[in-house]
Amino acid sequence: MRRELHGLIVRRASSADLTVWAALLAKLHPGQSAAEFEAELEQLTSLPEPYVGFLAFTDDGNAAGVIDARIRNYAEGSPDLKAAYVEDLWVEPEYRRSGVAAGLLSAVEGWAREQGMRWLGSDTEADRETSHAWHKAVGFEEVERLVVFGKALA
Repeated sequence: MRRELHGLIVRRASSADLTVWAALLAKLHPGQSAAEFEAELEQLTSLPEPYVGFLAFTDDGNAAGVIDARIRNYAEGSPDLKAAYVEDLWVEPEYRRSGVAAGLLSAVEGWAREQGMRWLGSDTEADRETSHAWHKAVGFEEVERLVVFGKALA
């Protein structure tokens, strides 16, 4: 069921918001608990390189979505080495297609410009066609496809 939004409040997350932020991320990444995300967010937000989150709330106080981003030393397609990068974006199902994601993205874009960034990167999984379409609709262009490998070093 989709809800119509009459008012949307998007604001930068603070340390007091870690529980809400973590709970929303746990919905995006069900393999990790909200408690694990909360501990991770405490670490990430204390790093010297900026890591920021923005939360969207309805006018009656319901958490509608979250976006977080950081400054990376490299982002595919960036004209500079450093670039802002969207790490996570989640909108509660009942608030999708109502402007929440666009409002969250706008907040990150403003933050990135304040940081002196000229590029905003983002990624999604290869099979998430809805996410691909959204990225293109809000002005992102596909710059690269890759398969990522990793190997534990004993």
